[in-house]
Amino acid sequence: MCHALEKVLQLALGTFTKSENFKHKLEKLVTQTSQLTGKDVGLENCRTLVTTQPPQPQHSRKPAPVTYIKVVENPVVSIGIFVIREGERIPLHDHPNMHGIIKCLQGRLRISSFQRKDNMLDLVDLPERFRGGDLREKIELGELFIAECHPPVVLTPDSPSCFLTPDRGNIHQVESLNGPAAFLDILSPPYNIDPLPQQHDQEVRDCNYYIEVGEVDENHKWLHHTPPPPSFFCDTEPYQGPALKNPDELR
Repeated sequence: MCHALEKVLQLALGTFTKSENFKHKLEKLVTQTSQLTGKDVGLENCRTLVTTQPPQPQHSRKPAPVTYIKVVENPVVSIGIFVIREGERIPLHDHPNMHGIIKCLQGRLRISSFQRKDNMLDLVDLPERFRGGDLREKIELGELFIAECHPPVVLTPDSPSCFLTPDRGNIHQVESLNGPAAFLDILSPPYNIDPLPQQHDQEVRDCNYYIEVGEVDENHKWLHHTPPPPSFFCDTEPYQGPALKNPDELR
């Protein structure tokens, strides 16, 4: 019998490689992911969570706000663990043309998400500061746009998994509350920043970052595409959970 994480991987491969009964398969995958615990992925061995950081000398580099632990990465799915230090966050970003699943494994997370609403641009008056040539051009290029605000969601290890689709909740921020937090992250298809010429998948999928720059009404805000925030960076740790079979053996 396969262990809990291997079962999730098996379901993920079956969900995202075949289009039949996709919605039912995705619901089953989300339900199975909801049952995972920190022990299922070896989180008790995570150095970032078990090591108390000593005070940093002034000349030392600040510890990374986020640690990433790669679990599985193949052409179909990417599975990893993010550990967010106390008071830190993964800034507002997207997963273009991807499905994603988040399962809180430790601590408390708050997820704030948005949904792009380009079809509203003709229904609102542009704020005065957006009427200049450069900002108007950004609107035309899709770098400045209106997004619907979704109610923030707070997750704990007792919470079910939440998920995003290519067109719903795809722009989001994840932050820790009252201490460090960790979550399992499933993405399909994975990021594909610089496809090789011989690669079958030639779609470019890179992470984009955004900031809030104005309010349309209580349910909609203006978002602006920006470079990655200089204060945000990740370090890495090795995965120390149970071994996983080769994905080809699971199909």
